[in-house]
Amino acid sequence: MGEWPPRENRVQAALWEAEGYFERHEYFAASSALARVFGLAGEREELVRGLHHLAAAGYRAQTGDDRRARRQVDRARRRLVSFPDAAWLVDLVQRDLDSSGGELAEP
Repeated sequence: MGEWPPRENRVQAALWEAEGYFERHEYFAASSALARVFGLAGEREELVRGLHHLAAAGYRAQTGDDRRARRQVDRARRRLVSFPDAAWLVDLVQRDLDSSGGELAEP
């Protein structure tokens, strides 16, 4: 008998859960949801890791740590370059970073 629920289903559920947290600007919760599936995502591991960096960037901006927020968003962009469907999440976090006073340069 295999794992239940299957890994792919757990990864997809974590991605959907994280997306909802991103939409509500709940970046710490998004980070936690993604961290639960580290090492399980197979071909989508880079997506999971990139979104985790993006969540960390949003969280850092919310806590006023602009320097670390900039570093995290840069890491997220590098990892998410192959996932154009995630661009709207990068834009969402970028807007939060910009409004927090963080001066992030566009790539």
